[in-house]
Amino acid sequence: MKKLQGNLLKALLEFSENDKDFINEETIELLEPYLTLKTPKGIKLFEGAVAKKASSALEGLCVWAGAMSDYHLASKIVKPKLRLLEIRTAQLAEAEEKLAAAEAELFEVNRLKAELKAKFDAQMAAKDALMEKAMKTKRKMDQANKLINSLADNKIRWVATSNEFKATKQKLVGNVAKASAFVSYCGPFNAEFRTILTETYFQQDLKEKSIPFSDEFNISDFLVDQVTIGEWALQKLPSDELSI
Repeated sequence: MKKLQGNLLKALLEFSENDKDFINEETIELLEPYLTLKTPKGIKLFEGAVAKKASSALEGLCVWAGAMSDYHLASKIVKPKLRLLEIRTAQLAEAEEKLAAAEAELFEVNRLKAELKAKFDAQMAAKDALMEKAMKTKRKMDQANKLINSLADNKIRWVATSNEFKATKQKLVGNVAKASAFVSYCGPFNAEFRTILTETYFQQDLKEKSIPFSDEFNISDFLVDQVTIGEWALQKLPSDELSI
């Protein structure tokens, strides 16, 4: 008996906080008849107050045994929930880890997106600048083409004028010679004799010496401009060909 009491006391002293989770159904079934034992009057015998009448130590043992039974029954409900809580906690930790990785990836994607957008904006700005430059160049080309087309319309007149000027230059020596001879020799004579001298003698001499001259040559137009002739008229001078 003393040996049994010693073993029981040792087992109780060595019973740790975690040992209560290893109480099995068989132990509870063996304990249940004692926990539910009642007197004919319906008083539970396995109660601390009843056990205290026999021994104060027995009171604590009864309370402790009842508490272990209640803990086991409650743990049958709580433990699955606690297990589920552990699973959900582990899943939450895994999800939070994945979320952190996804947020880091999102941050990198946003950074790359911002970098690409900056490059895109720079390229678009360069493109707009090139388009503006191209439009300015096109406008200049259009204006140049209009100018060239307008100049092309005068090409025939310019070519004719150029050829006429070239011919005038070639015949300038003969025309000057004829005008000089007229000024030197024809002043005292009338219009008819002046014409004979210039159109016959002077012109024939130029031909014999192979000096080019204008076939249609007007002495007055060659020696004086129309503005001067107009001023003479304003001064009441005669305006006939001979007087000029």
